[in-house]
Amino acid sequence: MDVVFSCRASIYYDQGGRKYMEDLVTMKQEDEPSEDELDAAERGEIAAPAQDQNPDASIQDSIPGSITVTYVQDDEPSSTLQQASMPSSHPSKNARRPRAVAMFAVFDGHGGPDAARFARSHLWDHIKKQRGFWSEDDEEVCAALRKGFISCHHAMWKKLPEWPKTVTGLPSTSGTTASIVVIRRDRMYVAHVGDSAVVLGVQDHPSDEFIRAVEITQDHKPELPKERERIEGLGGSVIKKSGVNRVVWKRPRLTHNGPVRRSTVIDQIPFLAVARALGDLWSYDFYSGEFVVSPEPDTAVIKLD
Repeated sequence: MDVVFSCRASIYYDQGGRKYMEDLVTMKQEDEPSEDELDAAERGEIAAPAQDQNPDASIQDSIPGSITVTYVQDDEPSSTLQQASMPSSHPSKNARRPRAVAMFAVFDGHGGPDAARFARSHLWDHIKKQRGFWSEDDEEVCAALRKGFISCHHAMWKKLPEWPKTVTGLPSTSGTTASIVVIRRDRMYVAHVGDSAVVLGVQDHPSDEFIRAVEITQDHKPELPKERERIEGLGGSVIKKSGVNRVVWKRPRLTHNGPVRRSTVIDQIPFLAVARALGDLWSYDFYSGEFVVSPEPDTAVIKLD
């Protein structure tokens, strides 16, 4: 028997006085592909199920129950409240409706809006293309989430030449946090990089008059022992500036011209206050072939009841 949920998700983001919009959200709901569609896609006969190409698309009316999403943007003197809701539907007893999946995501950009915009438009599609995402096995789903994040991150390489350069003429330093929640049947899957927290409201007993907040994610801060160890293991470093620990950008001095040699003077710039993100392509380490600012997300699975 299919599970029916009434779901409310709230997202809050504060622009913090920045001159351009870097904080973005997206919410989507669509039908799961059928077994025939998945088999055909595996054989390469058809593309993945038809996708909604509008990154701002809200919840569609194709799932029993209801989903309401509220997000507040505090970038003006008066906050703006926007709401996207999906009315309940009541299919006939004989009608078999396809199961649906709902996705909610928030992206907190830095260094310009380009990485956040790209992730909002493409991350979900990269995730759905991964083998195992539609599996019943939680480990396979989480592995697909991780691969989808990394695939989206590498796709940004091709777009980097199109993104505006920095004021000093260097390639864009745009990056973004990414926190995504996927609800499928009685499971909630969470994947994130950066410090955009995901919090679950839990009512321990139906008679309780309050909802307990449970933080699902842990912020990826450079000072965390596991993050610092990973960063330093790749030859990177963490420096505190104005009381905030930051991943260091090791770049040739701006007056340098020509190829980088051992004798080239390298400036160490305390740069980024998160240890993982999408984008931040400046952090690529040519010796290890990895990114000091990692695009690999942490994942979690919560059973809904």
